[in-house]
Amino acid sequence: YNADFIHPPPSGAGGDFAAELAAVRATPLRRARLELARNLAGLRTPPRYVQRVLDAPDVVPRLAEALEASWQALVEPDWPRLRAVLERDLVRRAGHLAMYGWAAALSDLDPRVSWRSEGQAGTIEVRTGSRTEWDRHRPAGKGLLLMPTVFGTLISYVEPPWPYALVYPARGIADLLGPAARAPGGEALSRLVGPHRAEVLRALDTPATTTQLVAQLGLSLGTVGSHLAVLRDAGLVTRTRTGRAVRYEHTPLGAALAAG
Repeated sequence: YNADFIHPPPSGAGGDFAAELAAVRATPLRRARLELARNLAGLRTPPRYVQRVLDAPDVVPRLAEALEASWQALVEPDWPRLRAVLERDLVRRAGHLAMYGWAAALSDLDPRVSWRSEGQAGTIEVRTGSRTEWDRHRPAGKGLLLMPTVFGTLISYVEPPWPYALVYPARGIADLLGPAARAPGGEALSRLVGPHRAEVLRALDTPATTTQLVAQLGLSLGTVGSHLAVLRDAGLVTRTRTGRAVRYEHTPLGAALAAG
């Protein structure tokens, strides 16, 4: 168990760090102490200087300050790239859910998560490895929040006051670690359309906006926009408007070229 108040799930899409940090700061001291004690149960006693922080009456704001400092130093500088990966995962997963149902949406979420059909309904099974009996939870109209992450592994939220949520590793994390592996015929594609245009085409393995491609590829907005226009004119990509966002994706021909 990890203390939940330190990393509350957002209430929905479109939130920001400031709102989540405000939720941490609003944690009642009594609940924070209960969660910290549960977190430490069965573990080695912390060093005295750590225990002094945990026992302090201002433990909640001190932990919030530490989270804010960590965000500013470690995450915020790379947040545009990280957010692009997360948003693209959500778009892809929502598309699979809408077109093919829960089984397809959960198929590559995590090996410990699966879908079991039960008549007209079904059950999402999450194997935590820490329980010998199944706990059953019904969303009761409140829904289930699917939340990708680039930092951790599977986490499930099933306890009040949080909404039911599954945190899972986002698809596309490898894109953050360096250039994607070239598919067979990748060099030929670069010679045919140019290296940057080939990068854009390959990056559309998952639909993306221009801004997301800029964050992922490190190219300028004008460069990405120009390449997308050429690829679209050539019939290799198409675009779809969803609300205020315009997302680009492969045509069948573009997908075949990108795959080598």
